[in-house]
Amino acid sequence: MKLTITNYKEATKNIDFKKLPEAAQEAHKEFSSFAEFYNDDKDIKEMLDNHFRIVEPFLKDVPKKAADKKKSMAPKKTAKKASPKSESKKTASKSRQKKTATRKATARKKAAPKQIKRKPNEVALMPLEIKIIKRYLSMHGQKVSERQVSLLYKVIQKAATEKTIRKTSKYADEISKIGNDLASTYKQMGSSCTFEIPDALHSKLKNIVDSYGVSPAIALIKRFINLYGNITIQKAQRLLASIKNAKKSGKVSSGDNAYERVNQVQKHLEDYLDSDKLLVTNIQLNGLKGVAGVGK
Repeated sequence: MKLTITNYKEATKNIDFKKLPEAAQEAHKEFSSFAEFYNDDKDIKEMLDNHFRIVEPFLKDVPKKAADKKKSMAPKKTAKKASPKSESKKTASKSRQKKTATRKATARKKAAPKQIKRKPNEVALMPLEIKIIKRYLSMHGQKVSERQVSLLYKVIQKAATEKTIRKTSKYADEISKIGNDLASTYKQMGSSCTFEIPDALHSKLKNIVDSYGVSPAIALIKRFINLYGNITIQKAQRLLASIKNAKKSGKVSSGDNAYERVNQVQKHLEDYLDSDKLLVTNIQLNGLKGVAGVGK
């Protein structure tokens, strides 16, 4: 099995990392710190790719559950013939149950649909500034190592050098404050410390991060891309249900830029469930990847 950023946590959950080289143990502990910047930093990408190669030989197959459980061997009881009187009672009882079920169904139909609150800033690919801010916030109140602090500082410095984040960027001031705080913390700390962010700055940064989210339409397309090559009937059914629910609830609407692509994914899934064959051309798949920002 080939490890990727997407499948790493699930694929390695049964590995005893104490048996692996120390470097692999450290990289595993700090995977979340590195993974966010896999596509933004060549050095981090190279380091993680090397880590994946070290870990892959140690992967364990997750035991598969038996498809069919053993049925009870208890002998079946012969049903007694019901009398006309008892049959009449059963019919009346069923009638009452049907009426109750009908009333409940009607009540459900009349319930007003929930209003879906959309994020002010929905994006296909999370901006680097937001990734940095999110990572910085996640360190608050946590015991962090020198390596974790220096890594995030290095990402900021590299982004500034390569002009990925400019002085004119929307959150340049916030990124500058984060960089200064990381540099100051690194100089004062030992091998580790409990990381604290001032309340005012923490509140401001959290409001920024909370205003961003991956577009629900893009999230569904990404799920389909991740399924490609590893699809099952159950997975296809779950994703198809998610798409239909998203449309029904308003999470995905005709006003979304990727709406037609979501329809395309829905059609692929419906065809697959009808024929047990997922027919997607490379051009179609690459088009979906382009819209979802996968591989960028």
